[in-house]
Amino acid sequence: MRFHHKFNYTSLILFSSWLRSLSETERNRLGIRIARFGYYLLSLRKKDSLKNIATAFPEKSDSEQNMILKKTYSFFAKSFMQFLSLPKSYRYVDIEVEGQELLDGALEKGHGIILATGHFSKWEIMSAWLGYSGYPCVAVAQRQKNRGADIFFREFREITGMRIIYRKSSLKNMYRILKENKILILASDQDAKQRGVFVNFFNKPASTPKGVARFHLETGSDIFDRKVKKKKIDKNFFPQDLLKLMEENSTFYFGSKTTN
Repeated sequence: MRFHHKFNYTSLILFSSWLRSLSETERNRLGIRIARFGYYLLSLRKKDSLKNIATAFPEKSDSEQNMILKKTYSFFAKSFMQFLSLPKSYRYVDIEVEGQELLDGALEKGHGIILATGHFSKWEIMSAWLGYSGYPCVAVAQRQKNRGADIFFREFREITGMRIIYRKSSLKNMYRILKENKILILASDQDAKQRGVFVNFFNKPASTPKGVARFHLETGSDIFDRKVKKKKIDKNFFPQDLLKLMEENSTFYFGSKTTN
């Protein structure tokens, strides 16, 4: 491993350890400061984010759209601090689960589960809950360019009991996961470019990954979505009958309403 990769790995370990020594209030204050730094000084993807917010909420004024963006920065900064503070931070989360019996019932069928998720809300806490609750789950992740950071985040997520495989792993491995009656977690909110299926999203063509539909059609595994809410974090699992959706609608969204 190169020096700067080792440096990143060690720095992340030390930073995570320090975060676990903080109280929840101190950690949230730090998250807010980092959010302000990102918003006012770094402006990370600020223009793109405001453009997307304007598309989603055209009726809101510029000041209201900016406030949404500020709160988004704050939310994700605090969520990232919470993630890096696992497992200590997990003890402070009051989790109420709805629809767990649906999840258990699907696993009893013996065909595994396809969990279609995305990078929104408290997705890391949801994954931690699955792992800590003893559910056999494997997430498909993007390999980080920095090897030190990649090893850190893989090891960090796997302490919850969840396994990680990479996007360019063999499809046979993913089919094997479902055959072994495990939960295959797929993030379906990223641009699939020309390999995806273009669907109408906010009146714009969006390239959507085909993996969730493909695995369902070829294995018969149930598709689940999840919703996570704050303050009491609720996780609702909604099994989706994909074939019915495809028959009734020309386009569809996992975990969202379908439109013709």
